Amino acid sequence: MSEYILGLNFGHDATVVLMKNGEVIEAIMEERITRVKKYIGFPHEALAYVRKKYGIENFKYVFTDGMNLGVHIVNTKKDVQDYRIRKEKGKWFTRAIVAKIPFSDFVYKIKDSLVMWRTEIKWPIKKTIEFLQREFLGSEIVNVEHHLSHAWATIPFTDDLNKKRIIIVLDGEGDTFCGSINIFENGDIKILHRFNRENSLGLLYASFVDLLGMDRNEHEFKVMGLAPYAKASSGEKVYEKIKKLIWFNEEKMTLESSIDMRRATPYLIANDYQQYRFDSLAYGIQKLTEELTKQIVRAAIKKYDCGDISIAGGVFMNVKANQYIFEMPDVKSMVVTPSCGDESLAIGNAMYGYAKLHDNDLSGLKKIDNLYLGGEFSEEEIKKAIDEYPFSKKCNVSYFDPQSENTVEKKIAQLLAENSVVGRLKNRAEWGARALGNRSILANPMSKDNVKLINEMIKGRDFWMPFATSMLYECRHDYLVNPKDLYAPYMAITFDTKEIAHKDLIAALHPYDLTSRPQMIKKEVNLEYYALISEFKRLTGVGGILNTSFNLHGEPNVETPYDALYTFENSGLPHVAIGNYLLSKIS
Repeated sequence: MSEYILGLNFGHDATVVLMKNGEVIEAIMEERITRVKKYIGFPHEALAYVRKKYGIENFKYVFTDGMNLGVHIVNTKKDVQDYRIRKEKGKWFTRAIVAKIPFSDFVYKIKDSLVMWRTEIKWPIKKTIEFLQREFLGSEIVNVEHHLSHAWATIPFTDDLNKKRIIIVLDGEGDTFCGSINIFENGDIKILHRFNRENSLGLLYASFVDLLGMDRNEHEFKVMGLAPYAKASSGEKVYEKIKKLIWFNEEKMTLESSIDMRRATPYLIANDYQQYRFDSLAYGIQKLTEELTKQIVRAAIKKYDCGDISIAGGVFMNVKANQYIFEMPDVKSMVVTPSCGDESLAIGNAMYGYAKLHDNDLSGLKKIDNLYLGGEFSEEEIKKAIDEYPFSKKCNVSYFDPQSENTVEKKIAQLLAENSVVGRLKNRAEWGARALGNRSILANPMSKDNVKLINEMIKGRDFWMPFATSMLYECRHDYLVNPKDLYAPYMAITFDTKEIAHKDLIAALHPYDLTSRPQMIKKEVNLEYYALISEFKRLTGVGGILNTSFNLHGEPNVETPYDALYTFENSGLPHVAIGNYLLSKIS
């Protein structure tokens, strides 16, 4: 009899994961179905999708986190949208004035204690448990501590589960903490040190996102991308100032700070941080993140005599910090949880559940070797979507027999070689925040003009932001400086690049520092995408292509053929390939 385990995350980036007999068979984020980016709330639609697809109404085991998030999690789509708007519209100026008042922090701490008792302990947990018991009648429901769940999310991406590893978790906050240092050994994870949320590096980074007029929990990557443009002389002034706000105590093995990071934004405003240039602010917080994370990793390796590390939690969505950690001589091997924000909690919860149900015997656990874990559509469904879509613009529709010599992958490669741009939807959707070829916009990486072209026709990205590279695995040493030969299939870490990459892949590198955030493609992982890039290499001599997510600005990545057609219609995208069909606009 099959053993099914359901993993849930119902905070922001709500996600459902289904595991069958030790293998993750489905992972889908609520935003892909509701089309509400960064969805916060219970994943009603994703759960309904999984129940219908696998014909499972009741699950024997449900593992989740987020018991103290509040009653908003169980409400309607509109309710959770309203909650997010209310939560994000902080009155920073008013709070900055309050921050100047002596003893204001002491008053806030008393208020926080009362609020925590009322809204984080007494009320929401009771309501949440009642809701889950109604939703999962007869199921065994287990709550997993937030950062323990992040730590468990590293396990299915780890090659050798018999080897001891240090797991570092860092994020904004969860269950009153902002991170932890853990040891994985003998099939179990032991928490060694926890970091209190008042000392959160993630919350300080989010406050710089606020200060720069962007959206926290969404635009941290923009600050990271902006940082290399600053002059070091001005950026260092910000860094020297903010490193006095937060530091790592190696004796106690914990983060400490001079302010409560939950109120860092009004503190920054009250202390005139807006006097600094925008790029200097980005430089300062990015360097602080890089230096602090390296210090934490170095101290953990030294204390526990283990150079094999794993990293998890939203702070490690920072691909540049990940690069500098991996380059440390102390680090022998490193596992980065792909898309390691709170969407990964659903995977961590399922993994925790499997370990506990099997007394920490992980011999039956199957490694996740790709993230193609979402929806897929038959040729009949794709054709029906095309036939029924109410096009307002004329386009040609061509079908390519996948058994013939003239496949749609070869046609896409030809269009890319001719410097056109193609949206691609094929096979199962990627789980997580990064597009990995099956729901991607693709372009020729040799032309810098394609950066401007894609931004103007569809993406609307900020001018300083880089695109990513999908490259053939066997070409990795041609383009990347990678002496430890890290396999990087998930765009979760950057690398310095070699001179040939500055010619072949220039449009898919960071415009200023020329680093690459690669997706290395192996033939056995995604045969058709591999064939597409191989054909592009045959035509051009270049072993990689530009890859960016297939979405309109401000929307989640596409999931269905309808989503792809809608994006095609409402943008300047000239071509879209859906399954084995190619649609091209008629000018």
